[in-house]
Amino acid sequence: MLPKPDFSTQHAHIRLIAATDATELLDYYRRNRTHLAAWEPSRLDDFYSQENMLTLILAAEGDFYAGKAIKLGAFAHTDGRLIASIDFSHIVRGPMQACYLGYSIDAQHQGRGLMREFLPPCLQFIFHTLDLHRVQASYMIDNHRSGQLLAHLGFVQEGLAKQYLHINGQWQDHILTAKINPSDGV
Repeated sequence: MLPKPDFSTQHAHIRLIAATDATELLDYYRRNRTHLAAWEPSRLDDFYSQENMLTLILAAEGDFYAGKAIKLGAFAHTDGRLIASIDFSHIVRGPMQACYLGYSIDAQHQGRGLMREFLPPCLQFIFHTLDLHRVQASYMIDNHRSGQLLAHLGFVQEGLAKQYLHINGQWQDHILTAKINPSDGV
């Protein structure tokens, strides 16, 4: 079984999103519906329901215990609100030892450098606790903030994937990046 990530930064407590967080996760998605629309798959109205949030969380918990994914939330120290979502998905063992990184931040908290604060301990957990070799992340070509964030964190651009993901109702081109575990000596 995977050890549970649980750590604090200056502005938030980062931990697994649990079933008890369904209301908070729903609030996060509702208050950021417009903000996240440009960067996520199109969402139907039934996505924004308490029942769906609980279903998503329970599936994420199952994936965590199966060693397939980790769904983290950054909860603000000031009021306990969920202000960022950080996902490590498609964890692959064997010769690849890799996963994908995805993230979002609350509209009211963007542009303050918080993801630069939140992601390093998460990556340290992935590289040092889980001993993965590679974390892959992609971003839409016009998402300059994500590109700058990933570059700052040491992700290296590896290519362009044409019509890579269906985002906001359209197939979108993405820049592909990856970061190799620094302790692997590459």
